[in-house]
Amino acid sequence: MFCATSVLADSAKTWAFAPGRDVFSPAALLDLSSLNETTAGETGFVRRSSDGAGFIRGDGEPIRFWAVNTSVAHKGLPALREHAKFLAKRSVNMVRFHGQIPQAGKDGGSIYAINADERARLWQLVSAMRDEGIYTTFSPYYPHAVRKEAAKRWAAPQDSDGLAGLIYFDPVVQAAYKNWLKETLVPVNPYTGVALKDDPALAIIQMQNEDSLLFWSLNGLRGREARLIAERFGVFLEKKYGTLDLARKAFGGAKAPGPIADITDNWETGSIALANLWHLTDAGNTNRANTRLRDQTEFLTITMRDWHAEIARFLREDIGAPQLFNAGNWKTADGVLLDDLERYAYTSGDIVAMNRYAGRLHVGQYQGWAIVAGDRFREDGVLHRPLDMPIAVRQPAGFPYVLPETLWIPPIWQQSEAPILMAAYQSLAGVDISYWFSSNEIQWRQSQSGNGYLPSIGKWVVNTPQMMGAFPAAALIFRQGLIDAGPPAVVEYRTENELWSRESPLTAGRQGRDPNRDSFVGKLFSAIGLNQPARQAVSPYAFLTGPVLTEFSSDTPDYIHPEIDQLIDEEAGLVTSITRQLTWDWKDGVVSVNAPKAQVVVGNLSSRNGFQLEHVRVQSDASYASVLVVSMDGKPVNQSGKILIQLGSVARPTNWEAKEVYHEGEPVLEVVAYGTAPWQITAVDAVLAIENSVVSRATKLDANGMALEELHLSTSDGVVSFRTPQNALYVILE
Repeated sequence: MFCATSVLADSAKTWAFAPGRDVFSPAALLDLSSLNETTAGETGFVRRSSDGAGFIRGDGEPIRFWAVNTSVAHKGLPALREHAKFLAKRSVNMVRFHGQIPQAGKDGGSIYAINADERARLWQLVSAMRDEGIYTTFSPYYPHAVRKEAAKRWAAPQDSDGLAGLIYFDPVVQAAYKNWLKETLVPVNPYTGVALKDDPALAIIQMQNEDSLLFWSLNGLRGREARLIAERFGVFLEKKYGTLDLARKAFGGAKAPGPIADITDNWETGSIALANLWHLTDAGNTNRANTRLRDQTEFLTITMRDWHAEIARFLREDIGAPQLFNAGNWKTADGVLLDDLERYAYTSGDIVAMNRYAGRLHVGQYQGWAIVAGDRFREDGVLHRPLDMPIAVRQPAGFPYVLPETLWIPPIWQQSEAPILMAAYQSLAGVDISYWFSSNEIQWRQSQSGNGYLPSIGKWVVNTPQMMGAFPAAALIFRQGLIDAGPPAVVEYRTENELWSRESPLTAGRQGRDPNRDSFVGKLFSAIGLNQPARQAVSPYAFLTGPVLTEFSSDTPDYIHPEIDQLIDEEAGLVTSITRQLTWDWKDGVVSVNAPKAQVVVGNLSSRNGFQLEHVRVQSDASYASVLVVSMDGKPVNQSGKILIQLGSVARPTNWEAKEVYHEGEPVLEVVAYGTAPWQITAVDAVLAIENSVVSRATKLDANGMALEELHLSTSDGVVSFRTPQNALYVILE
């Protein structure tokens, strides 16, 4: 450690973000594309590591992915090639194609037909990305995009509103789904000359997006579909007990409470009613030994697990596609009691996943996709509420864990924290990929309408100065492993009997919230506390100390790291990682990273008279900022000959205006004017002193990594110091 003194810097100004188009000049001082392979998949297919929990390349070398969702494919191949270069330069090496490969009933026709235009977009995406060393994840199917009328034109389901859940038990949808995969993966991609099934640049295949039999959508089954799943329940019970009569006796005369679609038991025909899903939640059922509800829980879980296993088999044996398979990515009706069941159902595939966002209050007519005048919101990030971190997930041991969708959702404007917090705590906890949602522009995106026609500011965007602009240092940290992985904080061993009984786990974090899917149960969540962690044996802050793992196996004694109680001080609002490299002070709203090659402070810098890291001192009066100091040559910061300084703060649209009002008795903000382009960024005025006698020059860069001007760099007794520029995201020290 060392000490350095300086004048206190002042942060009160803003600057316009107008970077110009990136022309990918070889003179750029910040270009991370060299971290990517020359061609994605050049060594073969991505596989799981020997312990099953990570990824390796075809040649056995470990690989980490920094990922985004992208919807640029509809703009054509030239746009995609430019987009790929833009992403690779910022260290992206995985994209997710979240598409709808079935015809979706738009023009009628057969349920078995695929959308040929969508397949062509996927082909082009894989081609463009592979040439920049970027792999692709394929998400082929989103059942909630097909509504009732479209389904009728498909001559498929006639009664339920859409296709939610049907892939797990409807033989028509199941057969159609297999044909969608076959028609997509088997034909030769005309842009590469290789079928997708044979192309290692396609690394991961997801079964579907955001569907589960353990989510509230189960309660929406009606008519034909409700009868069909009731018949499947009867088949399950007959297989489990030997006869339906024995199953009936095991139920002891108990009826299904609040049966779905008001179906009643018909033991003669084998149609057995399912209870409303509410009765499987903590609020709906206190008698977890109830045989009927235990059997329904087992039936729903095993039905999903068996179908996942069948698709994994179908991909490998019938199609010949060796890509890694992820079964699902959704949550459940109760994040404490049911989420382990959902993840258990995924373990018949290769990868476990869950979509998780950092959200905050946003109330308005278009809250799912746009921000308009009159909306009410809170704009703070997660620094004062660490339990809302997306990585606070229970991970099945021995499987890669990924977040196929994540974002600090606007109008959260405290976003520059997002990439570094995810990079740091993913590294610690062993979460393998987080895909930022979503990259809708070829290059940078200025503040503009959500869907192109409503005067507003869009929500699901990542190509912004405080999200994608904060990628380089964070991606460098994560991909090069500059922050240590932690040993397990908790390992809980769970038997199937515990799962079917829906016994509470040792610890659980918050569920997270998706404004597009949770609004109809939002008040229910608030009323019964399902968005809150339960009071359990281990503090939920354990997720920020190290990995929290679940072993689905025998009744083995659980493991809790002996230092957990020392690392978590809830009264002081402080949690430290087992590795001692990460510290989160949620009362002051500050996170610091102290690793040999990466030293970071993010949050309320004015809360202390300077932050002393191992080789770096940061002093500023900024109420919200992020300062990242990262070695770029693999040496510790104090020995490095090339160091990236990355600065972040808050970006709002030009002429953005909000006023304080009260919403349900709480002070919130209300949008007065949603503003226009360009983004206005709060300047980060800080003084940095770095223990390093190697570097001698500081260069301010533009947002595309090009040198703008040389900064004054003071050198004294092995310490270099400088004042941060007031209108830049990056500085390179050499």
